[in-house]
Formats: sequence, structure tokens, C-alpha cells
Amino acid sequence: MKPKKISALVLLATLIFWPVSVHSADFIFYCAPWKEINNKKSLQNNFTIKINDSSLSILGGDLDAKFFELIYSHPSFYLFSSPSGVLLNISRDSDQRNVTLWQNIRKEQLFYGSTCNK
Repeated sequence: MKPKKISALVLLATLIFWPVSVHSADFIFYCAPWKEINNKKSLQNNFTIKINDSSLSILGGDLDAKFFELIYSHPSFYLFSSPSGVLLNISRDSDQRNVTLWQNIRKEQLFYGSTCNK
């Protein structure tokens, strides 16, 4: 085979198989227990955040909201929303991610924060 044909086949194979490897990755973050931002009270259990495409799920932890969908992507953060109206913000700027959760229960606004690592 000629070198041009070999390089064309390699380029074609790369283009065909490249999207499979890009979309197959899940992101998993291991997080410290939630801390109420207003009164600095820490909850007890650690939790894990798993992001797959635009879906986010929380495994463990002490809060009821567990499933979220991406609603906004900014260069410095992601914003997710749960079906019950809870908002979750995850920073994008470093390996250690800051996570903030806001929920409105019975006209009381609760803010929680945590830090997560890959």
C-alpha cells in the first residue's frame, strides 16, 4: 500500500472511533458531608456525585434530592435542577469542585455546600 492510503485509513479509523471514547466517560466525584451555609451545621454522611451526559445522581448523603438534569452550562459552573425544584451548582475551575445546593421547603430557603474531588 502507498503511504497516502495508509495514512488515510488511519485518519478514517480515528474519526470513526473517536466519538465513542468521548461520550462513554462518566464523571464521579467523592464529596464531604453537606454543610448548611447559614448556620455552619454539618450533616453526617459523605456522598458521591455521578454525572452521565446531562444527568446527575447523588449516591448517599443526608438530603432527599437525588436526581438532577443539567439546565445551564457556563464556563465556570454547571447548574442542575431536580424534579422537585432543588437547584445544584457545581464549579468547573479546578480538581476540587465546590458544590452548592438550594432548596425551598415550606417557604424556608435552605443552602448547603460541600467540596468534592475526582
